[in-house]
Amino acid sequence: MDIPQVMPVIKESRPLPYYDNPPVVETVLGVQFDRLSGFKNGHLGAFWMSLGADEWPVVEDAPPLPPQFERFDDTARWAAGIHLQLTQDPACRLQIKNKKADRMIQLQNNRLHFNWLGEAGGGYPRYETVRAGFASALRGFVAFVEQQHVGCFRPNQWEVTYVNQIPQGSIWNTPSDWGFFKPLAGFAAVQNLVRGESFGGEWHFVIPDQKGRLHVQWQHGMRPAAEESRNEVVRLTFTARGPIADSDDHQQSVFEGVDLGREIIVSTFKELMSDEANTFWGLQHADNQI
Repeated sequence: MDIPQVMPVIKESRPLPYYDNPPVVETVLGVQFDRLSGFKNGHLGAFWMSLGADEWPVVEDAPPLPPQFERFDDTARWAAGIHLQLTQDPACRLQIKNKKADRMIQLQNNRLHFNWLGEAGGGYPRYETVRAGFASALRGFVAFVEQQHVGCFRPNQWEVTYVNQIPQGSIWNTPSDWGFFKPLAGFAAVQNLVRGESFGGEWHFVIPDQKGRLHVQWQHGMRPAAEESRNEVVRLTFTARGPIADSDDHQQSVFEGVDLGREIIVSTFKELMSDEANTFWGLQHADNQI
C-alpha cells in the first residue's frame, strides 16, 4: 500500500534514551475510533485485499479487543470491568501479517493496530520505521472508509505498547536479581523466613495534565523447552494510552498521541531500570529513537 503523503514530524519535549540492544520484542501503535455504522465483517476482507495479498499473505481471525477509555473522574481508577457491546453483527478482529512475519495489521470495527513482531527474528527497526508503517496503514484505512461510504472516521483513543522479553541468564539469574527493576528492589526474601520464587504484578501511572495513563505489567514464566537452554523469562510490558480530542485533523491528533506515548514509555523504562541494567542494554543519551 503506497499512500504518498508527507509524514508528520515527530515532536519530542526532551532528548530520549537510546539503547544499542534494547530487550523489546514487540511494538504496537494503535488507534481506537467510534464504530462505523456501515462497516460489516465483509469489509475486513475487502480491506485486506486493498493492502495487496502478495505483500500481506497471512490472515487470521481473532476475538475482538474490548473498548478502552482512560477517564479521570473520581471513579476512574476502579472502573475496569466488563463492557457490553450490542450489535446485530458478530464482532471479529482480523490479523494480517506480511511475508516476513515481522509486521502485522490488526483491524476490527473500532480498532486499528500496527505491530512490529520481533520474535519472528531480526533486530528492532526503531520507532520511526514502525511509525511509518502505522501511518501507511492508518491512511490507507481512512481512505478505504471514505471509498466504501461506511461512516466517518473519528478517533477517540491512541495507544502504544512495548513488550520487553528479558530471559534468565541475561541481566538476571534468580529472582534475587530482580532488583534491576527498581519497583522490585525489595522482593528477594524475608530474612530467615522465605525466599522469593516468582512474581506477577501491575503498576499504573497518570501522564501529567491527564493526557493519558501508563500501565506496566510484569510477568514471570517459562519458555517452551525447545527454545532455549534456560527457559525462564520475564515479560515486561509498557502500555500508554490516552484520549483524543475532537479536531479538524484527526490523523494528526493520532500521531501526536502515539508520539507522546512512545516518549513516556522509553523515558519511564530508563528511570525504572538500575544503572547496571541500563548499561547491559547499551544505554546512550542521544537525540535518537528507541
